[in-house]
Amino acid sequence: MRGLIARTARFAPAVIFLLAATARAQVVTPAPLAAGEVTFAIRATKVNDFVGHAAVARSEFHGDQLAHVTGFAEVQLTEMHTGIGLRDTHMRRAMRADSFPVIRFELTGVQPGTAQGDSVPAVFDGRMTMHGVTRSVRVNGIVVIHGEETEIVASFPLDMRDYGIDPPSRFFGAIKVAPLTTVGVSLRFGRM
Repeated sequence: MRGLIARTARFAPAVIFLLAATARAQVVTPAPLAAGEVTFAIRATKVNDFVGHAAVARSEFHGDQLAHVTGFAEVQLTEMHTGIGLRDTHMRRAMRADSFPVIRFELTGVQPGTAQGDSVPAVFDGRMTMHGVTRSVRVNGIVVIHGEETEIVASFPLDMRDYGIDPPSRFFGAIKVAPLTTVGVSLRFGRM
């Protein structure tokens, strides 16, 4: 009996490791982008804060295990709208959309957490390229897996100055946009 207990005890760490790995091996089905939007929550002085919206122009991912997924998402700056045309023009000018028309996030790794129903908290590691500058970023979000459909929702702070962007200001600095913005991302892959 002692021999059996000793042998079982030796394998217990391996069994625990395998159970933990299985719990994190969430299966995803690569599928085309069905819908996607990026929002930019902007703070400004002397005027109301505002939100910019842009449709995700292209996005795809590869891999069938969430922990091994890679991919990318791109936004065209000409698609960013705030609800006021002149403000859109100022934002695009500040971001030099004519020279750097695309914001690209390249996903290099996912660290999935413990699934809660069909939702999995995750940390997305990657590289963001904006205004000709590429920086490593880490983003917290949630992945929702519905059979062959996958949804991703994430939010993270972004400092425009990290990408060489001077936040817009008008009227000799009386109206300024804060350099720190909150970026929200919503992507849905699967059936249209």
